[in-house]
This record gives sequence, C-alpha cells and structure tokens, in this order.
Amino acid sequence: MTAPGQIVVVNGTSGSGKSTTCELFQQRRDDYWLLYGIDHFTANTLPAKYGHHGPLAVQGISAVPRDPADPDGPLRWVFADQAMRAFAAMHEWMAAVSRQGLNVVFDHLLMMDPPVLQDLVWRTRGLPVLLVTLRPPFEVLERRVAERRMDKKIPVDLLGEDAARKIVDRLTRLRPWFYEEVYRNQVSDLTIDTETHSPEDVCELIAARLAEGPGTAFDRLRELHPRP
Repeated sequence: MTAPGQIVVVNGTSGSGKSTTCELFQQRRDDYWLLYGIDHFTANTLPAKYGHHGPLAVQGISAVPRDPADPDGPLRWVFADQAMRAFAAMHEWMAAVSRQGLNVVFDHLLMMDPPVLQDLVWRTRGLPVLLVTLRPPFEVLERRVAERRMDKKIPVDLLGEDAARKIVDRLTRLRPWFYEEVYRNQVSDLTIDTETHSPEDVCELIAARLAEGPGTAFDRLRELHPRP
C-alpha cells in the first residue's frame, strides 16, 4: 500500500506572501511536490460569471455588506451551495493527491464562515497535513496590496472604467473581513510574521518543521469543530 503524501497548507490573506512561498518551496525541494492554490482556483477553475464580480454571483460567491444597514460599508463573502461544493471538490482533490503518495503544497484562504477550514480538516482526516499561517500586521498587508496597484491589472479596455472602478472598490471593502476571517482560527503548526521573515526564511522554517514529524493542528481542529 502506498504511503500517503505530505500536504502543506499555507494560509494567509492577499499580500501575506503565501503564493510566493509555495512557489519557492516547490522550486527548492528535491523531492516531488505538486503545487496549487486558491488564487488559481477562484480565477481559473471556478466560472467567472459565478464569482463575486460576476453577474451570477448570488448563485456562487457573492460579496455582501457585513452590515445590511450600511450598503456602502465593508463587505464579506457569502457562498451559495454550488460554491461550497466546489470548495469541497478542491479539498477532495488535495486528499486524493496525498492518497496517491504524492506531496502537495497549497496556498489557501481558510475562512471559518463560510466553513472552508472545517470542510478541509475533515476531508483530509487520516492524512499528514502541516498547517502554516503567514500573518504580517494588517498595515503591512495594506501597503503590499497598494504597491501591487491592482487597478493596473484589471483590463479596463475590456471592462470599461466604471466596471474596473467597482472591482477595485469591492476588493478594498473586502480586505478587512478577509484579514479578520482568515486569521480567526488560532490553531496552526507554524505561524510566521512575513514582515520579519523572507520567503526563503519561511521555506526553511517549513522544511525544519516537516523534519520534526507530522503536523498536529488538523487533529486539534477536528476536536474543536465536530463533523457536521
């Protein structure tokens, strides 16, 4: 029987360095690692029309006011049934990779409402998972995102200035909720401040922790979050 492969889940919001870390981690390893992540999943795997910028968002992932009385205030994500099942399928893929004896490193947004974290911990039960949380201060994330100039990455010629402006506004209004929700869980095998640790440092810390043995964070999380 093939021994299960290692799963490394790198959790963090936009600007935390999770995508860069995962890519560098795979490049630095001599053993065989698959690489996938939440950005590719939401941008390329999920149908765009059902995403939070799409016309059918209410049937997929919608961005709604955190306070219904303040429609122009901060936003949060809400998942329709199809979106939750799509995330479940992604988590089943991660588990299937491990069961094939392959390693996978995955950058993620482990929200608790909607219950993305809870779904993942149960679908990977019995498999070796290391949970790494990258958490710089909020103001550092804000600065990094601002430096990326997301408005320059949106195809204004295709969408039009008004639509592009609305997308930038929506992302800005979502960021405080993402920071709060993604970091609401305090249980992790490694929590790293990427303001003071470079991607190279993070990769070394992950490798050192893997050398110590299996992660235990998901076992503790299953105790905290009984299976639905």
